Amino acid sequence: MKPRNRTRKYQRQHLALACCLALASPLASAQDTATASATDQDQVKTLDEVRVTGIRAAIATSVETKSESTSIVEAISAEDLGKLPDISIADSISRLPGLATQRVDGRAQVINIRGMSEQFAGTLLNGREQVSTGDSRGVEFDQYPAELISEVVVYKTANAALVGQGLSGTVDMRTVRPLALGERRIVFGGSAEKNSLGDLTSGGDDQGYRLSASYVDQFADDTFGVAVGVARLDSPFQERHYKSWWWANTDLWGAPQGAKPADAIALQGAEGWVKTRDMTRDGVMAVLEYKPNDTWHSVLDMYYSKFEQDETMRGTMWTNDPWWNNGAVTYTDAQTTLHHGVPVVTSGTLSGIQPVVRNDNNLREDKLSAIGWNNEFAWGLYTLGVDASYSKAEREQSTLETYAGRLGGLDVDFRVPLSSGNGHYALPDLSDPSAVYLWDPQGWGHDGRMEDSWQDDELQSFRVDLNRVVESSDFLRSYDVGYNHSKRTKDKLAQVYFADLPGRTPTLLDPSFLLSPTGLGFAGMGNVLSYDPRAILYQVYDVHLSESNDDLQKDYGIEEKIDTFYFKANLDMDIGQVRLRGDAGVQYVRTDQSSSGVNIQSDGPVAVKSMGATYGDILPSLNLVAEFGQGWNLRFGAARQMMRPRINDMGAYGSVGVAVTGGVGEWTGSGGNPELEPYRANAADLSLEKYFGEASYVALALFYKDLESYIYTQTVPWNFAGYDYDGPTPPASDWGTFSTPSNGSGGYMRGAEFSTVLGGEEFHEALTGFGMLLNASYTESSIDPDGPGGSDSDTIPGLSKVVANATLYYENHGFAARVSQRFRDPYRGEYSYIFGQRSYRYTLNERQVDLQLSYDFQETSALAGLTLMFQVNNLNNEPFRTEVSDSNGMGLFFPEEFTEYGRQFLVGFRYAL
Repeated sequence: MKPRNRTRKYQRQHLALACCLALASPLASAQDTATASATDQDQVKTLDEVRVTGIRAAIATSVETKSESTSIVEAISAEDLGKLPDISIADSISRLPGLATQRVDGRAQVINIRGMSEQFAGTLLNGREQVSTGDSRGVEFDQYPAELISEVVVYKTANAALVGQGLSGTVDMRTVRPLALGERRIVFGGSAEKNSLGDLTSGGDDQGYRLSASYVDQFADDTFGVAVGVARLDSPFQERHYKSWWWANTDLWGAPQGAKPADAIALQGAEGWVKTRDMTRDGVMAVLEYKPNDTWHSVLDMYYSKFEQDETMRGTMWTNDPWWNNGAVTYTDAQTTLHHGVPVVTSGTLSGIQPVVRNDNNLREDKLSAIGWNNEFAWGLYTLGVDASYSKAEREQSTLETYAGRLGGLDVDFRVPLSSGNGHYALPDLSDPSAVYLWDPQGWGHDGRMEDSWQDDELQSFRVDLNRVVESSDFLRSYDVGYNHSKRTKDKLAQVYFADLPGRTPTLLDPSFLLSPTGLGFAGMGNVLSYDPRAILYQVYDVHLSESNDDLQKDYGIEEKIDTFYFKANLDMDIGQVRLRGDAGVQYVRTDQSSSGVNIQSDGPVAVKSMGATYGDILPSLNLVAEFGQGWNLRFGAARQMMRPRINDMGAYGSVGVAVTGGVGEWTGSGGNPELEPYRANAADLSLEKYFGEASYVALALFYKDLESYIYTQTVPWNFAGYDYDGPTPPASDWGTFSTPSNGSGGYMRGAEFSTVLGGEEFHEALTGFGMLLNASYTESSIDPDGPGGSDSDTIPGLSKVVANATLYYENHGFAARVSQRFRDPYRGEYSYIFGQRSYRYTLNERQVDLQLSYDFQETSALAGLTLMFQVNNLNNEPFRTEVSDSNGMGLFFPEEFTEYGRQFLVGFRYAL
């Protein structure tokens, strides 16, 4: 076993005990047994040791990964054990060229690669496909603590040996390998966190913390290695939200509204609320690595996380369209502003609105686990790899909403903006417990609603591959042949309950349940009544199961069996002064998919339907790298690619009926499509790169994808055999029409990416320690996501034409400073909507700035190994903004959502032994 540095441990003993007694005690025991002579010898060896860590070392590792890969890749490496460059792994990934994050509930959660939504990206952990806690394939990266990930590689071109790859790209998260690290490392740290918006409502919390610890060691003459990491997150998120519902000139539909100016567009409803979220996540990573000789290498890695979220929302909302409550809402003194030459009501008085006061609570628990065991056996020219893995995601979720409000209509003065920002509504006091009743002011048919849902996603995989080195060839270095079998099942179940007051009679809330009123002053809405909805649910309401047909169709199960066979030739040759390396290969992927789901029939009965499909795909791929010397590389990639359909589109759920035309019955229906085939594309990539120094490069890349198939909702012929019908006019044929997601024509995705990493030392010695990372991409597409004849304003989800990132840093003498900005153009985002549905919304451009400062105490200090850190996420308090088109089809866009999440401040430490 190699010698240990006992002197440095002794010098740090007291600080380690103060920070983390549990971790330091075993070290102190080991120090007591050390002799003075051994200590002196170790001290000499320590003085000769130089450890390269920090920002520049991480950049150098990432640049090396990019340079040496045969595929076109982007990479992020940890600055040290458990230290990725951002507080969120999604934030780190989104800074790579051509990638962007989509914020969900104020935090970076999913990743869009090259203008395509998260559903088109493959996600791996240590090279193995991962399941998702979401309702489809897109992985939510906030489930993976950044402290437990040592490297992320994003593949932008296909590779025949890469299983589980996506159409837009493939994200491979990697944990540490203890034998590769080659030394004992113990790291622990923590930070306190605060949100700048403060406590927005009763029960909320604007303060949290983060804790992490990692241990890596090697034993038995460096043949056996262990790595263990734990991370805990208790993070507050606050939200101030204003939303305009929809805009229209209802005069065109024969529905004037009081004194509203004729033919003026008006806002037809609005809402304002605050949310507070308490998120807790516990993550554990463990790796056991064994390499007793050059013949056998075994790695067992495990990962587990548990994510809990408790969200409270309090606010108010209303509709004021002319059809609500028999046209009860009218305008007086309405003032208009021209918007692109069209008059729009922007101020005045609304008479007769009945705002509903909402007190909602949403609970969510996610569990994610993954385990994989990889073995390699090498003999002579051959290496045999055998890998088995298992991944599972579970989600339990409960969403509860309750309603209250005044009994009569209200007269409210208002001002609404025509650009992003908060509106202003002078509402009367909605927190008065003697005037605000529990009831249903908006006429939704119930006094509260609760939906409980459960989801399981499970993936089992087995892989075997063989590599043979070819010594006799001038161009073929080796080849790989392999086979991977995976089985994935995803099941979802939901139950909907209505909460009704006895007799559905408006009821004043018992004062014992009242909490401090919640302020909505940012939108001029005053205060609203506040209480804990779960505390009163079964004491005040009658709760009963009440599921509509749409609710019943949320229950379904999906099964996929995937067999992947592949061959890859690894190339390396010299052509004159040019070295040409790369790989050429092919995959054959056979898919057997099936689904069962609830089908609602027009005559009342509910049936469970099972359907499926089997298909195969041949996917050739080629990656070539021409090295011209002096750091110049030219890369080319070409491939046939596929991405399996969204899981929630494949459910066998449906609603079925019979339409009678001219006395003839014909089957009709809508629902999911278990017979969907994949998105398929032909792709080509070209990248010119110049590397210089240890951590600097400039690259320009072009890409083109021709999506032969794209999935969108269509009305298609459908075989209804097996459905019962007892009506008076039975269909003459089993065939009819069905509205469902189907494979249709696609289009192109194309773009250009520029990226550079520059260290100041490359220009002048005085700039040593300074550096910058810059990248920008442009992407465009001809794909209409709604199919031929769809809306001209709709774009493929996730497509921002321009995405850019910039990071400036300084690192020297222990001090490090980094400021980063990420920008993305407007895009069509995909979000969770009411009642568990998905919606597409026009999300405006975002420009978020983050700041990080730290100081590492130097080796000569008694505090050596300690790092102090200060970070601000969303330094510029960038709001989330969306807009909506007018409902008259005039092509005008109006502000929709304006939400602020505040700044996250973190102050903490990190200590490494």
